[in-house]
Amino acid sequence: MLTQIEFGQICDVVYYECGINLNGDKKQLLESRLAKRLRATGINLVSDYLRLIKEDEGEKLRFLDAVSTNHTYFFRESRHFQCLQPHHQTIWCAACSSGEEPYSVAIGCLEKGFKPTIRATDISTRVLQIGKKAIYPVEKAKSIPSHLLKKYFDRGIGKWEGYIRVKKDLRDMVTFKRFNLLNDPPPQERFNVIFCRNVLMYFDNEVKERVVNRLYKALKWNGYFIIGGAESLAGITHLYKYIEPSIYQKVSS
Repeated sequence: MLTQIEFGQICDVVYYECGINLNGDKKQLLESRLAKRLRATGINLVSDYLRLIKEDEGEKLRFLDAVSTNHTYFFRESRHFQCLQPHHQTIWCAACSSGEEPYSVAIGCLEKGFKPTIRATDISTRVLQIGKKAIYPVEKAKSIPSHLLKKYFDRGIGKWEGYIRVKKDLRDMVTFKRFNLLNDPPPQERFNVIFCRNVLMYFDNEVKERVVNRLYKALKWNGYFIIGGAESLAGITHLYKYIEPSIYQKVSS
């Protein structure tokens, strides 16, 4: 069991590294995920583990992987795809989790007759590997219309029965790379659309403001910034123009 002091120290590391605010009701979850890393490293004391992640960048990344929340599925909040247009040739899914979002975006674009390049990033190297492999339990595809499932996915057979894999042409549209929304410098490339969905809810207003304004710089003029349906930019200072719930636009340089 974590003491309150240890819990506070771990929370401080998570907040500093990726801006996620863990509160008291996350203590049991954090204990469970931390216990796995303690067993894996053979360390018994939390103080020793805290020292390790300060000294070992690889273990720090594995720890952040362990505490990150990654819940998603194909065609989640697909109404957002209605705003995608043929001139949107560069798209960034800035919290892509295990890849369902960028592949869904790619399908939405192809069905509208255009083929953008899509950058997919996440803080978790574990989920990025899943996205690169592009193999998913068929349950993840429950929201995909059957004709699109047949068109863009292969069904597994034999030991892979119950799984689907994204077809190669679709996989080739998406580039996966690790990116820390809080600390990494935004890419030099400018994007027509940035999806940053269902991650801002884990940030306090100070971190949220910092993240959305950093992403603003990576948008092209008139580009769309799309957040989760349960999120908003209320309560923070930003330059985006409100279009409709969870959709904003960059209208000034």
